[in-house]
Amino acid sequence: MKTNASIFKSILVLLTLVTVFTSTPSLAQSLEGKWYISKINSRHSTVIQFSGDSLIFYDFDQRQSATTYHIKDNRLAVEDSSIPIGGEFLFVNPNRLRLIPDRAKQPIDFVRLQPTQTCLTRAEIKQLNYEVTYQNKTLPISFNSTEDDSEKKVQLEVLDTTYFLSFYNNDHRMGAMPIKEVSTEQITVYGFPGEPFMVTGDRVTIKGDPALSGVASSSIVKLPPEDIIIGKWYYERIQGHPALSVCTKKTFFQFTDDYILHIKPYAEDHSSDKCIAGATINATFKFIADDQIKVIENGNSTIWEIQLLTKTELVVIRDGEALTLTKD
Repeated sequence: MKTNASIFKSILVLLTLVTVFTSTPSLAQSLEGKWYISKINSRHSTVIQFSGDSLIFYDFDQRQSATTYHIKDNRLAVEDSSIPIGGEFLFVNPNRLRLIPDRAKQPIDFVRLQPTQTCLTRAEIKQLNYEVTYQNKTLPISFNSTEDDSEKKVQLEVLDTTYFLSFYNNDHRMGAMPIKEVSTEQITVYGFPGEPFMVTGDRVTIKGDPALSGVASSSIVKLPPEDIIIGKWYYERIQGHPALSVCTKKTFFQFTDDYILHIKPYAEDHSSDKCIAGATINATFKFIADDQIKVIENGNSTIWEIQLLTKTELVVIRDGEALTLTKD
């Protein structure tokens, strides 16, 4: 009996170890993606991106520098010693990273950027007003007003698939907070430096609040993606690339209701400073899921992963790059 009990106990231990090792992702996999600094009133809206063995630094959407990195146990080591970020790290939760650099006096928290959940367009969100209360302090959110005495204002900005509340003072961004979810009734903001790390605020009606045509209630009729995507979409940005030129932004992707996709590229002629149109690319497309499009061109097919689709904005992953497109 003792032998059987011992064998049974050993089997349980082995099963437990197998479960742990098969269900726990590597630290490198857990770090993959973009992270935003959890800080209020900062002159720099720092974003870091872990991509393979590269660590890329942005000031919001402007790339600043890059280096290679590796991890061992709970330590992050970077190749460029001039970047004072190497040291210990831990996960406060799966979407909150705490760096404890060897050359810093205090830990630095970052939050993982995720697609904002909404059925509203950017234009519709900008017409709404909210109030968010954090640590007994109420923050009014109105995208159409300015405090005249200090030129402080809140702007709605987007980075890849994440919407932000960006706080400006005299046209300088002084910080930003990512938005988890926004509707006609509530807004949820995350990335606060102290608990609670996430706060939900309610919509408020103020004098001069414009009426929303078609989105005045919380029950929003969501059109199927096959209908929303029909039309002509233009380049807005490409993840990891510098700001696009005026000519590049003339490039369009036209989806038709008979499942034809016309792609018309434009580029700048540096000798004449004029925009040159390239040959139109004709392809077919079909939805294989609500968030996937199969595009077939010359017999070759690719899958476009939809990250965000509203009436005026489309974000897709194509060939490993996030493309942000806007509709007329």
